[in-house]
Amino acid sequence: MPFTPSFLTYEDLRDAADGLLAEYHPKGTIPVPIEEIVEFDLSMDVVPLEGLRAQLDVDAFLSNDLEWVYVDQYVLQHAPARYRFSLAHEVAHYWLHDQLYRECSIQSVADWAAVQHAIGEQDYRWFEWQANNFAGLVLVPGALLKARFQVVTEKLSAAGLAPKQLDRHPTRAFVISDLAKQFAVSEQTMEIRLERDGLLAALRPGP
Repeated sequence: MPFTPSFLTYEDLRDAADGLLAEYHPKGTIPVPIEEIVEFDLSMDVVPLEGLRAQLDVDAFLSNDLEWVYVDQYVLQHAPARYRFSLAHEVAHYWLHDQLYRECSIQSVADWAAVQHAIGEQDYRWFEWQANNFAGLVLVPGALLKARFQVVTEKLSAAGLAPKQLDRHPTRAFVISDLAKQFAVSEQTMEIRLERDGLLAALRPGP
C-alpha cells in the first residue's frame, strides 16, 4: 500500500487548522472542545483500548472508515492533556490524510501496525509530523495564543519584571505553565507553539 503524504509547510497546517476551527468552533473559546468536535461534529466514536500504547507505541489510532477513534485507556482516564492532544492528532489524520484511511483496512491494533510498516519509515515520520503540528495548532490557535500571551506578560511586567526578564527561568516556565493550563494542553505542546509563533523569541535579549 504505497502512500506519500502531500508536502505541507507549517503555515499550510496553520491554514488547515484554522479552517477546521472556523467550521466547527466559530466561537473561538478556550480550551478548544476537541472531544465535542470529534463526537458531535465529526460523528466519530471514541473507544478506549487497554494496553494500546504498550502494543503499538501510540496513544490512539483512527479506523479506515473514519468513524472510530481508538484511544489508550490509561491515557483517556488519567492524562487529560495527552488525551486531548491524541484526539486532535487523529482529527488531523481525518482532515489531512483521509485518502490513506479509505484505501486500507484499519479495524484493530494489528491492522494499524501493518499500515505503519507499509507506509515506510520516512513517509511515516512526515505523516506524524503533520498530524502533531496540526493538533497543536487546533488546540492552541495562533490569534488566541498571541492575545493570552500578551495578557500574561503584561501582568508580569506590571508586577515589576522588565520585558527582557520574561524569558528567564523560572519566569519563562511560569508563562508556559500558565498558558498550558488555560488551553488545557501539556507544557511541551505550549512551548512548541510559543516557539513556532515567535513569541518566546520576542522576549529574548538582543545581542
